[in-house]
Amino acid sequence: MQASFTALETKNTELQRLDKLKDEFLANTSHELRTPLNGIIGIAESLIDGATGQLPDSTNFNLALISSSGKRLSSLINDLLDFSQLKHKTIELQIKSVGLREIVSVIVTLSQPLVGKKNLQLINSVPRELPPIAADENRLQQILYNLIGNAIKFTESGRVEISAELVTGNAQSPSNSQLAITVSDTGIGIPEDKLERIFESFEQADGSTAREYGGTGLGLTVAKQLVELHGGKIGVSSTVGVGSQFIFTLPVSESQPDFSSIQPRLTEGSPILITPEFAGKSSIINSQLSDNSGLLESEKLKILVVDDEPINIQVIINSLSLANYEITQASNGLEALILIESGFKPDLILLDVMMPQMTGYEVCREVRKKYSPLEMPILMLTAKNQTTDLVEAFNLEANDYVTKPFIKKELLARINTQIRLAKLNAAYGRFVPHDFLNLLEKPSIIEVKLGENQERDMTVLFADIRSFTALSEQMTPPENFAFINTYLGRVSPAIRKNKGFIDKYIGDAVMALFPTSPEDGVRAAIDMQKEVNIYNQQREKNGLFPIAIGVGLHAGNLMLGTIGERERMESTVIADAVNLASRLEGLTKVYGSGILVSGAIIDRLDDPEKYKYRFVDRVTVKGKTNAVSVFEIYETETEKSIVLKQQTAEVFQEALNFYYEQKFVAAQKIFQNILQINPDDRVALLYFKRARKYRMYGAPEGWCGVETSTEK
Repeated sequence: MQASFTALETKNTELQRLDKLKDEFLANTSHELRTPLNGIIGIAESLIDGATGQLPDSTNFNLALISSSGKRLSSLINDLLDFSQLKHKTIELQIKSVGLREIVSVIVTLSQPLVGKKNLQLINSVPRELPPIAADENRLQQILYNLIGNAIKFTESGRVEISAELVTGNAQSPSNSQLAITVSDTGIGIPEDKLERIFESFEQADGSTAREYGGTGLGLTVAKQLVELHGGKIGVSSTVGVGSQFIFTLPVSESQPDFSSIQPRLTEGSPILITPEFAGKSSIINSQLSDNSGLLESEKLKILVVDDEPINIQVIINSLSLANYEITQASNGLEALILIESGFKPDLILLDVMMPQMTGYEVCREVRKKYSPLEMPILMLTAKNQTTDLVEAFNLEANDYVTKPFIKKELLARINTQIRLAKLNAAYGRFVPHDFLNLLEKPSIIEVKLGENQERDMTVLFADIRSFTALSEQMTPPENFAFINTYLGRVSPAIRKNKGFIDKYIGDAVMALFPTSPEDGVRAAIDMQKEVNIYNQQREKNGLFPIAIGVGLHAGNLMLGTIGERERMESTVIADAVNLASRLEGLTKVYGSGILVSGAIIDRLDDPEKYKYRFVDRVTVKGKTNAVSVFEIYETETEKSIVLKQQTAEVFQEALNFYYEQKFVAAQKIFQNILQINPDDRVALLYFKRARKYRMYGAPEGWCGVETSTEK
């Protein structure tokens, strides 16, 4: 038993020795790193001051960032060293009388750049009349930097306020008095289970991905020990979703403060300090471009950089400064998602993983709900270099993963590769619609094989320009192409706007599919006719004749798939529904209608009465034996035509009833009356002629009112 106890004591002594050796190594290394860091900071600041002559503002801005980054790294080293010194109780305080309000003013001013685009106020509410405190000025700044920086980092909007009050003694005899200093925020708050451990060593040095409740490395641990070294205490209260209050006490000084030596000391967690003349440039969003390594020179490619560290964003901007990229910044995941939701569509997203509140993984997951990897590439750019992190990113459909610090040429190469793939995807989507691939349940065109097919119930739309042949004969080939592209450029967006996609262009004809609802197809047909009306106004101004289009719609089962052979194949749709929609479009010329739809369309509309429509005919189209009910939607016609058709709607239906009852005399008379009211009613004219013919020659044997269409 004694031997075991001795062995355990020996091991404990050895562990203490190794721990001390580690701390000594840490302290020595920290000291060694200070020399090159001071050199970097000093040279950068001397260049800003004009040591080598006047420099451009952009250069000075970048030098200011270099200096600030050096100071931040230096403060990190200071915290490491302070932690070691505090642990071994070797740190010494230089106590003197310090004015709290003045120190807080300095820290608040220098912390302002960290606020960035947040709707956040930094407020110094320390009363002027409070007595000075007895403290080490540099250590007091260190405490405040850590607490204020921590509050800013986890507060998206509202306020971070620093206040103080005299809590013991009295103003006349302050020898035993203390000031209670409060740093309060309206941030995300801290869960109750974390409050007890908030000041523990490395508790705030959260290396997890989310860091939602993490803080600033060793900052809070060091702040606590520095407060206690001054003879004070520190505590925290918090409500999740409401905010937090860090309260610490320091003794009141009996002498007056000396302001002559106030010099800000940066600590870990402090903001990037940007001198006032450059502070306004901290939100640079455009990098000027000259070349793009072979990418499109005529357009700026948009990259969204999402990172909670301004210095990281600036490093990326500098790295991409010679490429043809337009950089947009987002300081957190929520801001990025709001940008995308508002309609901003970048060509690529550079996404940090470790961000407060919403991780890069969560942002990626949300983006993928709307955009596929080929539509909006995401390149994770992060310091996390574990295999599990990389696997997690690819499981969430990130396109690529680059660890920091990155190699500039490698990053550019990876960005170019992902954008090229996205552009290639967009290019083939112009020939084979992505919606078509989705219906085939294929993520990419490379997955599609010859003969693959799917059966779907959809709405088919056909649209064609009337008398296009005669129109094209009056134009040269270049004019023909220009005309067709102008026309298609106007009507095609109406299809996409109404949840449809264009299956193919057949000269001037358009075939489109609507997978969701026949209502989408009807709205698209109406919008197309409206666009043609607007186009005709422009043509009239240019001295050109107006054009007219016919649109046919039918809904039913159809087969989508690929046809062809090994070296040449294409997507297509095969079904009676397609043929019938095409026939209906052809019948628009017969009935003088702009839009004709089948009874299947009318039957599937949620509220047909909200459209201006009427029954036209029952027709057997070429190649079919079953009759189809045909309806005309006329709400895009002239105002006069709409009024007259509505005015004669009841008598028109009455005439149709007589017609189908073979009471041709009565039918002919009513149709004649309709034509006197509305001479341009082509359908009434057609029925007038039919009724007259059957009155004179009789109806064929077995006639049931169904006409046979000869339209091809």
